[in-house]
Amino acid sequence: MQRNTENVQNAQEIRTKRGFRLSTLVASAVVVAGGIILPATAASAGTMPDSAVTAMVVHHKNHDQKDHHKKDHQKKDHHKKDHKKNPGNATGGNGGNATTNGGGNATGGNGGNATTNGGGNATGGNGGNATTNKGGNATGGNGGNATTNKGGNATGGNGGDATTNAGGNATGGDGGNATTNKGGNATGGDGGDATTNAGGNATGGDGGNATTNQGGNATGGDGGDATTNAGGNATGGDGGDATAG
Repeated sequence: MQRNTENVQNAQEIRTKRGFRLSTLVASAVVVAGGIILPATAASAGTMPDSAVTAMVVHHKNHDQKDHHKKDHQKKDHHKKDHKKNPGNATGGNGGNATTNGGGNATGGNGGNATTNGGGNATGGNGGNATTNKGGNATGGNGGNATTNKGGNATGGNGGDATTNAGGNATGGDGGNATTNKGGNATGGDGGDATTNAGGNATGGDGGNATTNQGGNATGGDGGDATTNAGGNATGGDGGDATAG
């Protein structure tokens, strides 16, 4: 009877030792996501405090906001660079031509004005030509003015030509003025030519004035030519003034 009791005690000790060894092996290494094995001390660490979790979430949120702000800033810089590369030119429309075949007067349309505020070039439209075939007066349209406010070149439009074929007066259009306010070149438009073929007076258009205010070149427009073929008066247009500041 005593021997049976000893056998039972020995069996219990063996089972206790085996269970202790197994729990020790399980606790000594824990497999986590990604195949990394952590020591038991790391695996049995306490849960992270709520304050630490909150701090990590706030830090991650702030980091995302900074990245988003940085991307927006980069987009704005890229847009700003594109804007600098492409300041935009301005070109005024040309005035329409006018022709009469039954003695009425003809007046060409004026060229459109052009203004740039971001450094692009400005070119005024040309005045329209005027032609009469039976004695009416012909007046060429004036060239459009050109103004640049941030360094682009400005070129005034040319005055329209005027031609009469049956005794009417002919007056060429005036050239457009050109003004630059930050260093670009300015060129006044040329005055339109005037021609009469049957005794009327001819007056050439005046050249446009040119003004630069910060170092650019200024060139006044040429006065228009005047021609009469049957006894009328002919007066050439005046050249435009040029002023460089």
